[in-house]
Amino acid sequence: MKEKCKLFLNICHCAQLPPPEDLSEDEVAKLLDSSDPSRYRIPLCVGNVEVVLDRKGEDSVKIDVVINSTFYLTQLKKSEFFRQLLLLVASEAVEKKHDIKIDVKGAIKLKNRKCMGDLSAQRIRKKPQEAFIREIEAVKQSEEPIQEQYFLPKNCLLLLRNGKQLEVNLKLTSVEPPVKNIDRLNIRMNDDHLLIILDRKQTILDIYFPVKVDYKRVEVKLLSDEGILRILVPVVW
Repeated sequence: MKEKCKLFLNICHCAQLPPPEDLSEDEVAKLLDSSDPSRYRIPLCVGNVEVVLDRKGEDSVKIDVVINSTFYLTQLKKSEFFRQLLLLVASEAVEKKHDIKIDVKGAIKLKNRKCMGDLSAQRIRKKPQEAFIREIEAVKQSEEPIQEQYFLPKNCLLLLRNGKQLEVNLKLTSVEPPVKNIDRLNIRMNDDHLLIILDRKQTILDIYFPVKVDYKRVEVKLLSDEGILRILVPVVW
């Protein structure tokens, strides 16, 4: 692709992708400068090319890039080194898949937008190829718990039902007095964030979802006998 255009990379994350090896900046730098830099790999998944409108209403290109959630939250959000490294790896993967060459020197991070356009579904293969850039493909939709203990409290469980519905189960057994009336709970939600406030003063859950949801079609159930608040919401792909 030789024509110049504005391109947006949406950096997304999910628990199903394997994380890179947990190394410090210095350790990664030494590996990349060694005779075998392929020993450090960043698993990622590159989405399709889509056309979106920028803030001026002009046509632009956007591509979703998915990485592991642990890597995103513990390293990418805190380290400029890892952000620049991911940009290089992602640009190489985009060029390989779509024949689009990205000018990484001119890249900027958008401050007031989380993503451009709508996020697209990605198919992820659990066993990646052996290469410096491991692009993951083809994974079956599952109903397994989304294991992200670094940002989910122990009393909260997320389930992805057939890739179509996100189920949130929040245990309320430790709340005193026990929650028998859902009116005690103030539930606030948008397409990627859930906030639950108890008795108008205590935040008992504040999480971000690993997927986008249609929060206008949410279903809330209080299973008072089990001490569980269950929230069901469709996933938006």
